[in-house]
Amino acid sequence: MGKLFPVRILKNAELLLRLTMIVATITAGVSKFFSHGGFHDYYLQQFNRPELRIQLPSFLPDFYLTIIPFIEVGLGLALFIPRTRRIFAVVFVLYFLTLSVGHYIMEEFLEVDVVLPLTLIGILDYILPSYTSYFKRMAEDE
Repeated sequence: MGKLFPVRILKNAELLLRLTMIVATITAGVSKFFSHGGFHDYYLQQFNRPELRIQLPSFLPDFYLTIIPFIEVGLGLALFIPRTRRIFAVVFVLYFLTLSVGHYIMEEFLEVDVVLPLTLIGILDYILPSYTSYFKRMAEDE
């Protein structure tokens, strides 16, 4: 990989991917906080539709929908830390896989397809090398 692309380019690509992950999760979480319960209520109603093939006990989606905004904002903030970004890239992928399962349960198959590229962004972020700190990157650029 180092011969095809200089390591600096790969590290910059990782920064851009991580920035995308940060913006996606923080924006999603903050918008859910400001929905004044609308997000929670809408999706809880979707999970409780009687025609769904998979019926979950109502406390499961209720609990998960309650903590989703906290997960998203916390994950976005955690992704700012360069040294632990691989751990949180894995958490990012696992989180978006849970969203895929949720949309599958609600039989929203197009939404499952929309979420999958976000998991790939997390996997690619995990694979790429990164700067160990933002300050080190600035020093390397000079």
